[in-house]
Amino acid sequence: MHKQTSLFRVIVFCVLALAFNLVSAFVLGDVLHIPLFMDTIGTVFIVFYAGLVPGLVVGIGYNILRFFLMALLGNPVYPWEMMYCLCDGAIAFFTWLIYRKNQYFYYSRPLVFLYLVLIALVTAFASSIIGGAIETTQRILFHNHIYVNPVRNFVTAFLGQNFGLFVSCTFSRIPITVLDRIICTFLGAGIYQLVRNCEKKMEERAEERNESFQ
Repeated sequence: MHKQTSLFRVIVFCVLALAFNLVSAFVLGDVLHIPLFMDTIGTVFIVFYAGLVPGLVVGIGYNILRFFLMALLGNPVYPWEMMYCLCDGAIAFFTWLIYRKNQYFYYSRPLVFLYLVLIALVTAFASSIIGGAIETTQRILFHNHIYVNPVRNFVTAFLGQNFGLFVSCTFSRIPITVLDRIICTFLGAGIYQLVRNCEKKMEERAEERNESFQ
């Protein structure tokens, strides 16, 4: 996080990031039926911009808020859906962990590309394991076999090959999750860089005005 970033600005961007997650998931998933999650672009952005805690707030808050919004709109919802906030929490944590440990993250474009790919793969692995465990648990406890999500057909195919419930629920998520993580990670980082460039220009203009008055 930039040292001069104010708390008010962080709160504003957290709200915008949370809204972005909701809109992108609704438009791309619920309206266009694209078989991707696309609900963590804002989370990645806010982790880069403001750090771990705001990232956790946006990632976890998205799942909770989406659950209640879907319920208010009269859509079928299930209490265990909020457990997927653990996936978003893991995405925020590992994105922050890799980013904060590398002070030369923006040293060169090839290095940026490699780090973003690393973040995408690590978060994809983490969210696949957690998501698979959640889906396995809900199938065992609630005997739910009609839960609709982007990996439903993959789970059915894996189960048809007798791979076992946990393996099917976990490994079936990997193809979609990896693609989703790559897109969301690069878009989130791109939005962050755009915002930082705009802030730098505004700061430079403010300094020029101050110098002209002196």
